[in-house]
Amino acid sequence: MHAYHTYDTFLQEQGEIFKQQPAPEIAVKYYRDGGLYMFDEFQSNRAPEERRPNVDNLYDVFVAIRDDEQEHVKTMVACQKPEVQKTFHSPHTEEESPVLAAAAAAQVEKS
Repeated sequence: MHAYHTYDTFLQEQGEIFKQQPAPEIAVKYYRDGGLYMFDEFQSNRAPEERRPNVDNLYDVFVAIRDDEQEHVKTMVACQKPEVQKTFHSPHTEEESPVLAAAAAAQVEKS
């Protein structure tokens, strides 16, 4: 929550200046155009269609970063619940992904 509050204060202090500046290309690529590797899987409190925030200016970028920090906190809280720990399995582990399991088996065969 410290990161969220730090960004929020920063936005309150500098927001009007940031609204006048364009969003950096790297932020546009990440938030609007980029792959969202496992984001929806690990963000426990947002619908997938809400994932793409506005990135029209620098202010929007910092709002997205701030909001990501809050989502991390919510996810950490959710992952500490025993019922979540027992049921959550990433599709990116060998046990859950046939592709990763096959790659691991091939690596063992090479050894």
